[in-house]
Formats: sequence, structure tokens, C-alpha cells
Amino acid sequence: MFNTIKLILCFVFLAFSSTAVSASDSETFPKRKFYPKLNYIDTQEFALGIKENRFDVIDVRDDTSFQALHVKSASNIFVKSKTFEQEVLAFVAQNNKPLAVYCNGISCSKSYVASTKMIDLFLKKNINKQVFTYDSGINAIAYAHNDLVLKNGKDVSQSNPLISLEKIKKHTLSPFDFENYLTDHDRDDYALLDIREKSEKIILKLFMFQKEKNISLTQRDKIIKFLNKVKQDKKTLLVYDASGRQVNGLYELLKITGIKKWHFMDGGEFGYSKYAIKSVGL
Repeated sequence: MFNTIKLILCFVFLAFSSTAVSASDSETFPKRKFYPKLNYIDTQEFALGIKENRFDVIDVRDDTSFQALHVKSASNIFVKSKTFEQEVLAFVAQNNKPLAVYCNGISCSKSYVASTKMIDLFLKKNINKQVFTYDSGINAIAYAHNDLVLKNGKDVSQSNPLISLEKIKKHTLSPFDFENYLTDHDRDDYALLDIREKSEKIILKLFMFQKEKNISLTQRDKIIKFLNKVKQDKKTLLVYDASGRQVNGLYELLKITGIKKWHFMDGGEFGYSKYAIKSVGL
């Protein structure tokens, strides 16, 4: 079903997509087109740099996502924090290696925004510091080199495994199927949760005729309370974020609350905007 929200997303997404970038990067890393001046590194370079201790690694996600899964050597400075710049300056005053910045990956904007803020800050403060952007994100490094990450503060092992790619796939719905789920099921049978940060939103509410809750992963106690209510009411949980990359942080909260019936929207708001474009044949 096409609606006004889709139309708005079409125009916004097409406007952003006009920025020049190479075809291969545009397909693999769709948001690089917005940040062409950053210094990008791939998973091999990132892993080797960590092993050789050549980077000071910064994880710019929220604390819940960081605690769920992060690079062992990483420090957490949340890009949305009001004290982000002060924390970065305090960090570089104590650490002299080039910075490697990461977030959830590919369609997530946090590493791009954080890298840009850092470069501008260092230029303003006359600080000579290289900033590398690892935009493949935490999942890419975790599944390629699980010895380099910590899950819930512990090494990845048989007793502390990563969520399997098969399980992620099983619980992920395309934007088309996600939207159809909402229209094909009774509203009393599911709970719709938006875990986007306010600053991440292009559109305030994607599903305007649906009752939904907006609680970001930074609001850990509040989101756990909501999830416990979903479990108590025996509802299926439907979740979307900004870019479809916060599944690891979410999954740890689902395990805490014991929710088994859940679906995550592939690509988040970013994926939904691409789906909206296809819906109108653009």
C-alpha cells in the first residue's frame, strides 16, 4: 500500500543520491557518496591495524550496542553525546596513534558523521591526527575475526556465541514483507518498535497509521520495560531502526526479556526509502 510517507522518502532519498561517487562504492557502501573526503579502510586493513596495534579504535555507537558487541581495543565515545567533542579531545590528549572509527556498518551514518566531526575538530584545534573510517562496521569485523571482539564483555566462544547469520536472516523481513505484516495481521497481535535516535530520523514516523513506540537502545531500562510488556501480552515484536544494523544490540535485550517472536526490518528507514522508490517505479 503506497502512502504519503513513501512519497516523501522518495524525494528525500533521490535528492541525496545525486552526489557523485564511483559506481562500485555506491553499490557496496551507499552512504559514501555523502562523505567523499573521508579516509576509508576495509576489513583486512582494519583487522591488521588492530593486530599490529597501529590504531586507537573508537566505537561511536550507543552504550547498549557497545556492550553487546565491540572490538576489544575500542573505546566508546557515542557520536550523539552532547559531550562528544570534549570526550574526543580528552581521548587524543592521552593517545597518539591514528584513529580508526566504526559503527554498525554500511548503511549506518554514525561512523561517517563522527569521522567528519573529528576531522573538523582537529583542524579547528590545530591537532595533527589521522582519522580512518571503517564503514563495514562491527558485524563485518566480528564475523570475519571473532577473536578481535568481545560479546557482553567476554571472548566469543561456544558458550558465548555471536548471533548466527542464519538466525538474523530468519528474523529479518524485507520492507515489503514488513509493511505487509502490519496490514495483514490484527493490531492487537503485534507491537511496533522504532529504535531510531531522534537525530537519525528523516521521517518522524514511517508507518503513520500504526500505533508504535519510539525507544532508542540508549534508553536501556525503558526499552526492557517495554519488551517485558510485549512478552507479557504474548505479542510479536516488530522492530525497525535507521539502517538495519542494530540487530546485535537488540538481540541481547531480547534474550534478557525472553522474547522469541520478533521481526527486524531489513535496511531500516534507509532500506524502506529504497523500497519506496521502487514502489513508484523510479
